[in-house]
Amino acid sequence: MNQPAARPGGCMSMSDLFPCRLAVLAALGLTMPSAGWAEPVRDEASGLQIEAPPGYTAQPVVPGQNQAARFSVKMPADRDTGCQVVFTPAPQNNALSQADIDRLMRQDEWRATARAALSGLYDVKSTMPFRAGKREGFVLIGTFKPRPELPPRAAEVQTLFVIQETPNGRTSTVCVGEKAGFMARQKEFLAVAAGATPP
Repeated sequence: MNQPAARPGGCMSMSDLFPCRLAVLAALGLTMPSAGWAEPVRDEASGLQIEAPPGYTAQPVVPGQNQAARFSVKMPADRDTGCQVVFTPAPQNNALSQADIDRLMRQDEWRATARAALSGLYDVKSTMPFRAGKREGFVLIGTFKPRPELPPRAAEVQTLFVIQETPNGRTSTVCVGEKAGFMARQKEFLAVAAGATPP
């Protein structure tokens, strides 16, 4: 076990079964999923499954480099806002149990690495643990650092990242919302992450 769980690296631009999701929603102060929740959509090749919260729709999109599956999860009014959920295989996780991975993700070193992976592009404003039933994760919230090549629009939005690791790999939920009113959407974004069942 000298190989750690996949360390967050590069630019992350970042649940369990029904009873587990209820626990997450209860912790977030959200209502119990019912008729308003969309039917789950699943990528059969990777096993990533998305159950979008009320008002959101999940659609598969073409995965990026090294990604096995990718979904867009948005409300109808979202243009350049909303979420994407991505699964990236991590062979270095294969020999670890979920308990091993969760212990690593709780360590300051792992969390500092996650923060550093974003720090080139983002000013990370806050972090917090994430729990989806028995599975743990890590949340980072940040804003784009000013750069000449960025459009003015970049200064108007904020981004929430949720990282979940399993023995199969990393599931990242990345949600973008307007800075104004971001706290109101934060609960929805965390519900999107809770509605993702990692492989």
